[in-house]
Parts: sequence; C-alpha cells; structure tokens
Amino acid sequence: MSAKGLIGIGALLLAAAPAAAAPSSSLAAHRAIYDLVLDQSNEDNQAAPDISGRMVMEFTGSACAGYTTKVRFVTESADSDGQSQIVDSRSDLFEAGDGESLTFSNETYTDNAITEESKGSAKRESSEVAVALSKPEAKKFAIRNKVVFPTEQMEALINAAKSGQNFVNLDLYDGSEDGQTVFTTAGIIGHEAAADPAGDSEGGIIKSAGISGLRHWPVTISYFKDGPDDSEPYYTMSFVVYENGIGRSLKINYGDFSLTGKLTKLEMLPAQPCK
Repeated sequence: MSAKGLIGIGALLLAAAPAAAAPSSSLAAHRAIYDLVLDQSNEDNQAAPDISGRMVMEFTGSACAGYTTKVRFVTESADSDGQSQIVDSRSDLFEAGDGESLTFSNETYTDNAITEESKGSAKRESSEVAVALSKPEAKKFAIRNKVVFPTEQMEALINAAKSGQNFVNLDLYDGSEDGQTVFTTAGIIGHEAAADPAGDSEGGIIKSAGISGLRHWPVTISYFKDGPDDSEPYYTMSFVVYENGIGRSLKINYGDFSLTGKLTKLEMLPAQPCK
C-alpha cells in the first residue's frame, strides 16, 4: 500500500480564511478516532490487498493561541499470499491563529523503517511564503503562489458552505511529502444536511458529543500534486463536515483503491480561551 496522502488527510480533518478578511469559523478542540477498511463498493478494490487501519486526530488551540493538530494514521495490508505491510504516518502541526506561520513534523514508517519525513517551518513574508526545512535535508525556498495552511483550508471550506457556495479551489501547503509539495485542491460542497442519520453509529457518537444540532455538509476535495493540468487527482477525500470542523463518514480514493473511515470515538476537549 502506498502511503501517499496519509499526512494530508489528517490536516484536512481539522477535519482544515483563505483571505484574512474572511470571517473565522469556530473550530472545536477535539480528539477523534476513525476506523478504516477497504471500500467494498469500489470495483477497483477487487485487485487490491485487504487493508484496514485506524486514524487518531487531536485538534486543540484557539485563534489567539494558535492551533495544534496531531495525527497518527496506521494501516495494515495483506495480499493473497499472506504477505503483510504496516504503514504508520505521524503528523504534528502548529499554525499561528492569524495564519501567518506554520511549523510541521511529518514521519511515515513502513514496517518500522522510516520511509518519508519532513520537518520545518513556513512564514508569510509580503507576497510569498518562506519555507525552511531541516528534514529530509536543510533547505530554504519560497512559495510565490498564494497558498493556505491546513486550518485556513478548513475555515475556508466551512465559510464557503455557510454562504451557500458549491466550489472552493485553493492551493494548500502543509509541509507533507518531502516538505516541498504544494497541492492544488478542488472542493465540491453539497447541500446542507437536514439531520444526522437516525440509528447510525456515527450519528449516535455525534449526538453524545452534543453537536448533532450543528449545521453540516457533504464535501469532496480532490488533491492535485502537479497543478490543475493533472488529468487525475493524487487522491480524493469525501466526508461530512460540521460547522465546528469535525468530520465523519470519510472516504479516501487513491485511484487504485479506496478506503472508508467511520467515526468510532469523539471526545470534545476544553477550549483554550484568549487572554
């Protein structure tokens, strides 16, 4: 199984204001666990190995203190010959509340051996974003096109949904891959859902967390690694997002296979007040 996209999805699930003037959404501090399995509805998965996994995501902070996101995403795959592989991706991000800076540390292990890592920081400077990497090697470079960081992406998505927009196209930098990748993203927002599904296990978790009365929308976001000229997305994510940034009913399509993710535990964490 390829590890592509595993870091980026954690950033998006902040469950993740393109412009400083955009009204800020109130993102809730929380810890969420998602169980993942191979999507049985996808015919392309018939040739894929059996895959299962779990993602744990913790989001804390505030607009004045900044936002911290910690994600661990572990999958195990087994082919028809009984050969198994474990991919363990870990991400730790801190984003300033004003969206001016980002620090990141990303690691991916395959069968306990590190196969990909990036560590560094990004800071907005006039018309560009200055990036300083310490891993995989020391390097400095500038991103000159307009990009958003992960929390900004989520705020932009929610603000667009609230205002009735159906499309959100943004360039995203989250420090994943080798730390030098800028993703072009194309988001589609569906109609606001009238209610949570009755009798559904995810609906019960949402109700127990006290957020079932919040507005929520189905969204699909495609990630392109080489710009809009790509014929196929690097990967595509579909999920239901609530107006406080919490997501459920996840589906990740990598092209040659796809996974579904069900929210199995949700813990609302104390908000970090502004002083």
